[in-house]
Amino acid sequence: MKKIIFLVLILLSIPYFTFGQEKKKAIYFYSTTCAHCKNVDDFFTKNKIYEECDIKKIETSGPYNIDQLNKLFDAFGVIPEKRGSPVIFFEDRMLIGDKPIINNFVKEIESVEAKEYPTEELIKIALVQKNKEESSKTRVTVSWPVLIGAALVDAINPCAFAVLILLIATVIAAKGKKEALYSGLAFSATIFVSYLLMGLGIYKAVGAFNLPQIFSIIIGSIAILIGLANLKDVFWYGKVFIMEVPLSWRPKMQSILKKVTSPLGAVGAGLLVSLFLLPCTSGPYVVVLGLLAEKENFGKAFPMLILYNFIFILPMLAITIGMYFGVRMKKLEELRQKNLRLLHAIAGVIMLFIGVYLISSWL
Repeated sequence: MKKIIFLVLILLSIPYFTFGQEKKKAIYFYSTTCAHCKNVDDFFTKNKIYEECDIKKIETSGPYNIDQLNKLFDAFGVIPEKRGSPVIFFEDRMLIGDKPIINNFVKEIESVEAKEYPTEELIKIALVQKNKEESSKTRVTVSWPVLIGAALVDAINPCAFAVLILLIATVIAAKGKKEALYSGLAFSATIFVSYLLMGLGIYKAVGAFNLPQIFSIIIGSIAILIGLANLKDVFWYGKVFIMEVPLSWRPKMQSILKKVTSPLGAVGAGLLVSLFLLPCTSGPYVVVLGLLAEKENFGKAFPMLILYNFIFILPMLAITIGMYFGVRMKKLEELRQKNLRLLHAIAGVIMLFIGVYLISSWL
């Protein structure tokens, strides 16, 4: 019985060893009067390359053969002065001259599938795909300094501080410090989740397009504009516009926050206030989301989004805990008002750096 099983296994493995090792295909153009071609032929014969690869040999003397050779040269964009033999074509590769072929053919053929003999059409398709892959490798990825820098701009935004200070002050007055602690944590967690979900939606929407260079330049330009707008607030605060919650929106936002007296209410307030915060906090977030959508797959983008939003709510958590342990609300508000211009200056410089960095990476 064991002998029969062994025989069956051998019979089943025959097709694999017979047909499974498909030879790689290439087209080799040569001339019978060319000494360099003879060097290549001797090399292929000595190293049994003709046996290991399915190489179609074509002598260049015939008019049809020359026409076929020129079509392959055209596909690679080789100018007439650089054309000649020996030359070998396979997949999206071409090697001209005896030394390049002898030194590189074995290594190059092993790095590609080469399942078909190359034609003008197949070469063009392969080169287009190769250029796309090289473009995706050379474009700048979302570096951690860019991500953390943008998150810090969001985190130090003065209007986010104002919102939380008002919320916790309201809850402390109504229910005490313990309830205020829970409310602050619930509010921060809600902001984290809502911004993460909004970010994922924008990431998916932007990812539907594939314009890496154009998009990076656009995103870089937006980052520069946000930076300049923040620097405007350093020198001309309140003029024309401010990079915070619009003044006309603030009464409505404050009326929502003053009604919060519990952690559950803080959750609802967090969802509503996140909409008010968007105008003054969405700039850096949109920049990062655009970069992630164009440059990173979801597996890498998702943890980066989690880190971004965690950095974003860190000051909220710090304010919540600080007020629980006795930091006076009035002192925090005075500190916020005193450092408004400094916060805008830091945000402006970081966003300018990010914008210049993104644009210069394509120049």
